[in-house]
Amino acid sequence: MRTPLFLLLSVLSLFTHASAKAENALLKKSGLKVLDIGNSYTDDATALLPRIAEASGSDLSDMCLYKAYRSGASFKNWYDGYYDRDDNDYSISKVLGGIDANITTGSGTGTDGKLFREALANEQWDLIVIHQNSTYAPYYEQWNTAEDGGYLRELLSLLKELQPQAAIGFLLVHSYWDGYRGNKEKSSLVRWQLIANSTRQLCEDYDISLVIPYGTAVENLRASSLNNEYDLTSDGTHLGFGLCKYTAACCYYECLIAPRSGISVLGNTARYDASYVETKYPAVSVTDENAAIAQMAAILATENWYGCENPETTLSGSVPPVKSGRTFEYSYSLGGLRSNRLHRGINIVQDHSGKMIKLMKWKN
Repeated sequence: MRTPLFLLLSVLSLFTHASAKAENALLKKSGLKVLDIGNSYTDDATALLPRIAEASGSDLSDMCLYKAYRSGASFKNWYDGYYDRDDNDYSISKVLGGIDANITTGSGTGTDGKLFREALANEQWDLIVIHQNSTYAPYYEQWNTAEDGGYLRELLSLLKELQPQAAIGFLLVHSYWDGYRGNKEKSSLVRWQLIANSTRQLCEDYDISLVIPYGTAVENLRASSLNNEYDLTSDGTHLGFGLCKYTAACCYYECLIAPRSGISVLGNTARYDASYVETKYPAVSVTDENAAIAQMAAILATENWYGCENPETTLSGSVPPVKSGRTFEYSYSLGGLRSNRLHRGINIVQDHSGKMIKLMKWKN
């Protein structure tokens, strides 16, 4: 349902301090230039960002965001690629903004890192955002090793040597679907919590103060009645087209652009018809009925990087009782913990068909 305007305004007032927390001289800097160095999860998080930014009416004429993309890239892959030692192709492209960076966009090979080296040599970036490969993202203890999941320290040292003026930011990524074969934890929530804890430790160890917690926004969305049996992924690992990518982009916008423009994502009019998209698992269109929930999932994530909260509870204030005559396979608490029995309060219940998860209030 549509959220009344007065409720949107009152909720927005509650989160004014969240935007204030993110506002700083860096994000308001004239001629802001941002480079995101990542992989397909960077694509997931920014795919719908230009659409959301345009709909917001934010002035992007005095900033730019670029992304360096390499499929499956880890810290080590980018470090090796700089020295012509990686075996995969990569690309550098512009995501949005009214100014152009003094770099060459296009594609290169990991055995020829010239394009990447020039991007770090020919332009002075204000903010460089990095993130870890999803395989290693939950396991901080591996990030500073000499193994494939390591080389964090080496990459940070390289970036600081080449771009001493740049602030380093971090992308807190989303977790796999419960049933994805690569999900060792067999739980999207547990895996996300490990990713969040690793990000928290990174920030403490390296004094990184800017995090884009789109993975938390996605987990917030999964705690709502909009979740589906595949945790809103398109293939078990990547975000589902439409609503899930929209939520991630809302979070990216709220962290990077809203502090600059003063325009929150809450109430943004951007929508996305995903009915034509063919993926392994269902795509979910962004509609007037679900957009506010996705936007609030993003706002809650910017307020609490490391906590999972149901955005519907914040928007509605209370959830009406819903009775179900069907049997259920398992239920989730609002925090996302799975159980084989219902508990007092609000439960997210997957019915026996496995095709829907719905929000309900249970009373003894």
